[in-house]
Amino acid sequence: MASDNAEQQVEEPSGYDADRAALFSRMTSLHVSRYSELPRLELYLDQLLTLVQDELSFMSVPGETVLTGSMVNNYVKLKLVPAPVKKRYSRTHVAYLVFVCSLKRVFSIAQVQQLIGLGREVDVDLEQSYDEMCCALEGAMAARFSTETPAPKGVHLLDKAGEPVSSEVSDLLQAALSALADKVYVEQLITLGARQAEDGRL
Repeated sequence: MASDNAEQQVEEPSGYDADRAALFSRMTSLHVSRYSELPRLELYLDQLLTLVQDELSFMSVPGETVLTGSMVNNYVKLKLVPAPVKKRYSRTHVAYLVFVCSLKRVFSIAQVQQLIGLGREVDVDLEQSYDEMCCALEGAMAARFSTETPAPKGVHLLDKAGEPVSSEVSDLLQAALSALADKVYVEQLITLGARQAEDGRL
């Protein structure tokens, strides 16, 4: 009888294990808004900052500000993103900023400039490329946070004529996104461990 009772008892997961499972579940089911899902109306700066922050909230850590107005102005000066029109920002600006703010977690701004420059050199189609990068980022995150998700096959970018761009550029961008996924994995688990230690549950 005692043996039967022991078998019936199910060990409750620890707070850390439950939070870790929730983190992994969230990271393997991410959705970054596609170009057509971004607001069609032009945005003021504060709206732009909020939107980009929300899109990238899954990779931020406590106390971090993903994007500020001064950062936007700096990126415009560096020609990383187009200049606003009458202080208004379109979804093209959002697409560029999501890309820049993501990759600057693992690369210097100068390196991000070079990556964007490679895309401009091959005349990538912005909408297609942004959507493909979103899909590849979701795939890289899912593969990093799950042993059951296969590694992403690669980014498939097209130029404005609808032709595939150099495989070297696509492979380089896929490697960049995989590096980003690794960085987010480490940061999020460190953050989780620190939070659990503060709560006295780890």
